Amino acid sequence: MRKSASLWLLAGALLPAALPSTTHAQSNVMLYGVVSTAVRYTSNIDGKHNNQTELVSSGIGGSRWGLKGNEDLGGGNKAVFLLENGFGTDDGKTAYNALFGRQAYVGLSGDWGALTFGRQYNALNNIGWAFDPLDQSWGNFWSDPLYTGGDIFFQGYRVNNSVVYKKTIGPVSVQLDYGFGERPGSTARGATFGGGVMYQQGPLSFGVAYDQQRPGTGDNTLHNYSVGASYVIGNATGYVGYMGRRETTPDARFGIAFVGLGYQVTPALHLSGAYYRYNQSGNVTTQFQATPIPLGSGNADAVSAVADYALSKRTSLFLEADATFARGGTVGRETEYWGGTPVTDIHSTTRVGVMAGVRHLF
Repeated sequence: MRKSASLWLLAGALLPAALPSTTHAQSNVMLYGVVSTAVRYTSNIDGKHNNQTELVSSGIGGSRWGLKGNEDLGGGNKAVFLLENGFGTDDGKTAYNALFGRQAYVGLSGDWGALTFGRQYNALNNIGWAFDPLDQSWGNFWSDPLYTGGDIFFQGYRVNNSVVYKKTIGPVSVQLDYGFGERPGSTARGATFGGGVMYQQGPLSFGVAYDQQRPGTGDNTLHNYSVGASYVIGNATGYVGYMGRRETTPDARFGIAFVGLGYQVTPALHLSGAYYRYNQSGNVTTQFQATPIPLGSGNADAVSAVADYALSKRTSLFLEADATFARGGTVGRETEYWGGTPVTDIHSTTRVGVMAGVRHLF
């Protein structure tokens, strides 16, 4: 770990010296964003047969606004930056307890790749979400089945104090990322590192990614990984993938496999649907209780479908429906995540939801 951190620091220090000293003062800055909200009904949200109707922020695709730009430095090199704020359309509050909680970075790019510094997405996020059958480049939705068992497969995918390197060579794109733990006396404590490779050629896309998070205190190291593929045939795109997570202390394992299909029915109407199979095993406990409650192994099946209708290039309406069937220890994870209180005295539960909303891009 000390060697990896030293290499990142050396690269950051030497790279500016390698750039041409002659610059060209050409720059541009762009304001962009997504505003998305929906009305959602969920049955049996807490495992005790209580239903809930609510206005949810970011029904499909997280609501955000951002600034991004670049400056031509000459010789094919650029300075780049991005600042991105997340917010709730239901209450107007800033998300993630930070003004630019989604992303905030600055760096340099050129034919050699891009090297950026700040709060950024790791490779697991950038590659893993690409194969979610219901993502379709809009972003995840409020009750995405990839949240089965809690938000665990992408937890920590925005990395603070990070250095990210990206490079594309023909059909292959590579990302390496490292997050400084910034703990006195240790370069390993609290640090994260990972990477991934994406291959895109013609109708085929394939990607793998890995991320490891070292604990700031204690001994629980997190290992997350994903593998996925998609293939385009005419107006249809097929998706298949698997995501896994391992927690070392206590030893707990999680996995979710999925398959799905997206179809562009007309230029305005897009339909997608998917099936997900979730499993957990080992010493699985609750996530958010002051004293973790043992839950043990379990599994779940989830199905979901989305219809998206574009009113224009920037505005669309969407309708989504999903059902999750949880068994064993997964009941406790599901009810804690969605209902706030883990239910441990029933063997199985079913949660069904439907959501309708609007999304605007600018």
